[in-house]
Amino acid sequence: MTVSEHVVPSDGVDIAVRDHGGDGRAVVLLHGGGRTMDDWRAVVPPLVAAGRRVVTADLRGHGRSGAALWSWPGAVGDLAAVIAHRGLEAPAVVGHSLGGLVAAVWAARHPECPLAVNLDGHTNPTGPFEGVGAEAARRTMRGFLDMSLEQAGDPALTRLIEEFDALDLFATYAATRCPLVVVSSARPEMEELLPPEVAEAFGAYRRGFARKLRAVAAATPLLRLLDVPTGHDVHLETPGTVAGLVLAEE
Repeated sequence: MTVSEHVVPSDGVDIAVRDHGGDGRAVVLLHGGGRTMDDWRAVVPPLVAAGRRVVTADLRGHGRSGAALWSWPGAVGDLAAVIAHRGLEAPAVVGHSLGGLVAAVWAARHPECPLAVNLDGHTNPTGPFEGVGAEAARRTMRGFLDMSLEQAGDPALTRLIEEFDALDLFATYAATRCPLVVVSSARPEMEELLPPEVAEAFGAYRRGFARKLRAVAAATPLLRLLDVPTGHDVHLETPGTVAGLVLAEE
């Protein structure tokens, strides 16, 4: 396997890219927030072994890519620049967490994409809720987010949370123009790390979100749901499952 490193200019931001080679159908892998393309170390080998052309990239503001405040148009533009630079023809796009949201936004804009996969990528947990008072749960989650942002004091993180608020994820899923698989982790590991009141609200969010997601999927033929018995890091815990989704692409 011949791996090459590249820097791709994208509207003033340099995007770090790793091309793992291969002559088959292409796939671009996008990591989650606060991570790098090294996260895909266990997923790349089976894809390359199966003959796929695999490209990974550091998202803007991450890893060896240039610093830049987050925006959905900016991130999608970066992905388009990577695809053009590496000469990829209609690649599949697979992302984890933040990268999974980019894959979903891409799918809503690119009918030529053969497959997009969002691995446990979510926006802010401020609804819908199930099993508790919705307004009280929303205040609890919003207050927790605001307190966490104040403690972090990071303008880039504040911008990211604002962008999460601005993205209507259910509408994005409903608008998909290519086959889109949304993978949800089933292990409730987040609740174990939160204060009791916040954990209760977060559990209600998980239930409400799952219910609404099923409803959207039932009305969206191109959208498929998959639950996996892992924590958030689906690609690290079950890389074979993730590779299998790509290799099952018709």
